[in-house]
Amino acid sequence: MSSKSIQHLEEAILASSEPIQQLRMLDQLSDRLIYTDNKKAKFAIYKMEQLLKQHKEHHIFLSYLLKAGVIHNQDYDYDLAFKKFKTAIEILEAQGDADEQIEAYIDYVGVCINLDKLDTARYYISKAERLLRDFPGTKLKARLLCREAGLLLKEGNYDKALSVFHKAQSRFDKSSALEIKDYYFQTVIQSGLGNIFEHNGDVKKSVKAYTNVVEICEEHNIRGRLSWHYLLAGLGYIALEEYETAKTYFEKSISTTDDSSVAAKAGAYANAGYCLFEQGDVKNAIEKYNTAEKIYAQQEKKDLPNLFYLQLWKAEAYRQLDKNQKRSDALLRAFEYAKASGSNKLLATMYHTIGAYYAEQNNFEMAYKYQLMHANHNDEYQQELKARKITEIQIKYDAERKEQESELLRLESKKLQLKALRAQMNPHFIHNALNSIQGYISSNEKENAAKYLAQFASLIRKSLYYSDIESLSLEDEVEFLKEYLSINKKLRYSDQMSYIVRVDEELEEDLICLPSMIVQPYVENALEHGIRTRSDGRLLVEFLYHTEDTIQCIVEDNGIGRKKAGEIQAIGGYHDQHKSMGTSITQKRLDVLKSSLNSPHLSVETIDLYDKSSGKSLGTRVELILPVVDFKLK
Repeated sequence: MSSKSIQHLEEAILASSEPIQQLRMLDQLSDRLIYTDNKKAKFAIYKMEQLLKQHKEHHIFLSYLLKAGVIHNQDYDYDLAFKKFKTAIEILEAQGDADEQIEAYIDYVGVCINLDKLDTARYYISKAERLLRDFPGTKLKARLLCREAGLLLKEGNYDKALSVFHKAQSRFDKSSALEIKDYYFQTVIQSGLGNIFEHNGDVKKSVKAYTNVVEICEEHNIRGRLSWHYLLAGLGYIALEEYETAKTYFEKSISTTDDSSVAAKAGAYANAGYCLFEQGDVKNAIEKYNTAEKIYAQQEKKDLPNLFYLQLWKAEAYRQLDKNQKRSDALLRAFEYAKASGSNKLLATMYHTIGAYYAEQNNFEMAYKYQLMHANHNDEYQQELKARKITEIQIKYDAERKEQESELLRLESKKLQLKALRAQMNPHFIHNALNSIQGYISSNEKENAAKYLAQFASLIRKSLYYSDIESLSLEDEVEFLKEYLSINKKLRYSDQMSYIVRVDEELEEDLICLPSMIVQPYVENALEHGIRTRSDGRLLVEFLYHTEDTIQCIVEDNGIGRKKAGEIQAIGGYHDQHKSMGTSITQKRLDVLKSSLNSPHLSVETIDLYDKSSGKSLGTRVELILPVVDFKLK
């Protein structure tokens, strides 16, 4: 939207006296300004919030939450951004579409990374990945890869982060009609690459990446974090000793008004002073240092490392101007900041500087004393660097191991699903069903033959299809079980059994997804080993709410019980091979899901039911705790 269009929209908002119309126009305005004018976007969001308190517009409220989350994140208010996204995601998971959910997850992950909530970030990355498998989108996948790389970078896995950032950029390169948000994510990629190259000591590549960020921001008018981006580019040029170019970037950082970061402004003033000092303009360098110090003082939490180096730079400037008292004062303040930080690196630098100071005064005893302290703290700092390097290697190793374990678990789960397919339908059931249908045909009962043949074909088709997918909605699972039990009742048990399949009212069976075909083996086991020999067999299958992430399933029969069934099996009364295959495979599937989903509460418990007075068997009850593996979208 052009500046004239934005101005026209702003004027229309001011002229309107209709709150709902104002809300809609504010929604449009904030949408246009969210990455280009943080101050105006923030004000529009504030006005929306005030109007929404009196006028409940559901769609606009959701839009407000999502945009408020992005804007507060851009404005460094991560806690508030976290709350806005959390509320929005709760609404979206109940009734949002796939793209909205994926986009919200991606934005939420960015906030979680900023807040060091890395486990939460990883969880929502996996949720977005699952949705993208069913609802693919090149640009959304590219954005998600940006977040994945950002998480790896935060964890110190630089090599893997580099690879994933490149994958994300490659996807953007293949996309057409990029939006402003896509260009914003490209700044995330280039900024991340700059960080990685800087960490690896490749200054030229680092500077190139940081200047790429600036170019993208300037070309597309993305101004939210621009002060930081100019600062990072300037620091790169200092490393290259190109002080004039660096100074240009620092001046741009200082003059940018959209970025509210106090730290970025203070850093720009301090480093502009450093450039002036290196160019011989010591007096103006001190003026910049003093301005930086005043800005740092505005921060709630003291930036001890930057304040430390700022005092050292001031001390060196005062040395050149022969202002010894001011130099001593600056060194004393630097020493206080170093001690307060507890950093071996800062203390080592400080003791080295004080040692050099005493050497200038020909006080070699004190110079020697401080150089010894410098050596001690420097040794400790070097040990810290080694430990950090070992930690980085460990992080890489752990990440690769987890990836391999995850892949092995996925393959194991798939293998078990294929085994479950082979063990799915008891051959006795299939044989009896086909024999019954053949009986209808022989008796010329064409309607019954056609009806049950169609039902049987449908059941077999669903069994094959459901066994080849990882998750199934509770609604489809229940429908399949009802169809399976209906055919058993009519074709195998000649109506000599009854059943109930019941779902807790708290469960939204059309939304909740379970591992596919995980209950059927236990139902079949109850039919085959519980009520097969009874003329009044009854079966209950019940799904109950357990926790947000799990469902309890109960399979209960009034059969002969496990003890009697065991006795019959022992004398060869009927085969138990199929039973052991079906339920043992399902148990293994649950064990795999326990590991892959990190959900220790999944379980299967079999309970023998007895009459308390007579001790007679009343049947068997199987209680399963099953994982909710996904949510199906309406």
